Amino acid sequence: MKKFLCIALLGLSACTQYPMQKPLAVDGTRNANFLSDETECRALAANYHSGKREMETAFGAIDGALTGAAIGDGYDALGGAVAGGIFGSVKGQYEDDLIRRQALINCMQGRGHQVYG
Repeated sequence: MKKFLCIALLGLSACTQYPMQKPLAVDGTRNANFLSDETECRALAANYHSGKREMETAFGAIDGALTGAAIGDGYDALGGAVAGGIFGSVKGQYEDDLIRRQALINCMQGRGHQVYG
């Protein structure tokens, strides 16, 4: 069980800054409305919910439990489910954040800003 928790913690430590926290990359200059548009677009993107986190948590827990049961005993299956659920949750959160980042970029481009990343 400790093996699976160590793997989950290693996966968590590998995560860096989430995409929504990174500044926007702009081609050219920023006009006078850029900051207000960015604030509004970030608020819109932050409210977007794709459901990836819940799905990845469930799949991670199932995958972890099956892997733990295949290579060990019942305790390994429980540890695998916990570790898989943690890792799946982090992965789903990161994927949700990538989708929100793209929504932010699309919103800014829709308002006439030359944002590319």
